[in-house]
Amino acid sequence: MEFFKPGSLNIDFMGKRKPFVFISIVLLLVSIVTIFWKQANGTINLGIDFAGGTVLDFEFSKEVEIGQLRKIIQDLGYDKNVIQRSALESQEGKSEYIIRVERIAILSANDADRLKSGLEQDFGEKLMGFSFDADSGDQFDLRFGSEVEEKDIRVALAGQAESIGRQELLDVSIKKQGKESEHRYLVLMTGIAAQIEKALQDSMPEAKPFMRKVEFVGPQVGKKLRNDGILSLIYAIAGILAYVAFRFNLQFAPGAVLALAHDAILTIGFFTIFGLEFNLTFVAAVLTVIGYSVNDTIVVYDRIRENMTRIRSQPIEKVMNTSINETLNRTILTSFTTALALMGLLVVGFGEIKDFAIAMTFGLVVGTYSTIYIASSSTIFLENIMKKFRSA
Repeated sequence: MEFFKPGSLNIDFMGKRKPFVFISIVLLLVSIVTIFWKQANGTINLGIDFAGGTVLDFEFSKEVEIGQLRKIIQDLGYDKNVIQRSALESQEGKSEYIIRVERIAILSANDADRLKSGLEQDFGEKLMGFSFDADSGDQFDLRFGSEVEEKDIRVALAGQAESIGRQELLDVSIKKQGKESEHRYLVLMTGIAAQIEKALQDSMPEAKPFMRKVEFVGPQVGKKLRNDGILSLIYAIAGILAYVAFRFNLQFAPGAVLALAHDAILTIGFFTIFGLEFNLTFVAAVLTVIGYSVNDTIVVYDRIRENMTRIRSQPIEKVMNTSINETLNRTILTSFTTALALMGLLVVGFGEIKDFAIAMTFGLVVGTYSTIYIASSSTIFLENIMKKFRSA
């Protein structure tokens, strides 16, 4: 199958390369500035994989509207949440949803500060210490200068429950810690999973919510996953640099790497600008885009290498244009068939699958574009520099 007859195309791609290279530079600058600006303001939409949080899998005995679930979750104070229908539904009439919230502790940092201030007012100088770490879950440590009755702690917590709007403080487990002389108490609260399960059971008892699974991802684990994702991109680009340098020569390798970096940065910038979620699925999508882009680049580079031997008397721009035109049928067919598969994911996909399809579709466009106007233009630039050195 061919869209164009062999030899019928003579599009001057390289003659128009400068405006397109300028556009790419502008888009790269916009992407980089946006990434750093949102990173500095903490407004990048990191998924549970990278930011940490709680993932719950709920099954319902009847069809449940996602909007109803979202309202219940937001009423609990979890404004940043992701709710998606599970793909593992088995029985007709039932529904299953995956609920993700960005915290692994009911108390937020602000809640903990307000609770500390309230308890200091209740106990005065008697309260010697208050420790809370969101990474440890729903628990906090109290240290007093003298003996305190458990009932006094419960009374104080009940008052603070009303003050900070956390009714979970009414039902806590209090355990004495350390030596008798230390007067330390560990207060354990109801966890996020139990809180959400109770809220769903109270709000929709007819749906019989059943929690099938709960998972926690701590911020430290999320940070490690995020760093590993960045390293995977760097390793992929470094490996491709070595491969292209070995397969062709160093004249071709920088162009391929610049094209891949261009594709990755623009894809990341696209997700940052439009507030789409960064997670491990996104990293997989970017790696796939890099693989797709380098495959297209290698095909064009192969034809360029052949033509540099066959029509070496022609200027390098002419060799590039001839090579790109000769491989254009293959490029269009590959992009078209890939786009057809992605259209299906975009239409019927949901959650992370849809985000993967969005990243792939955007990467497909910029990957095809970068092969022509970034990789090839870079090779011309390096060839012209080498000619100057040879003639000097």
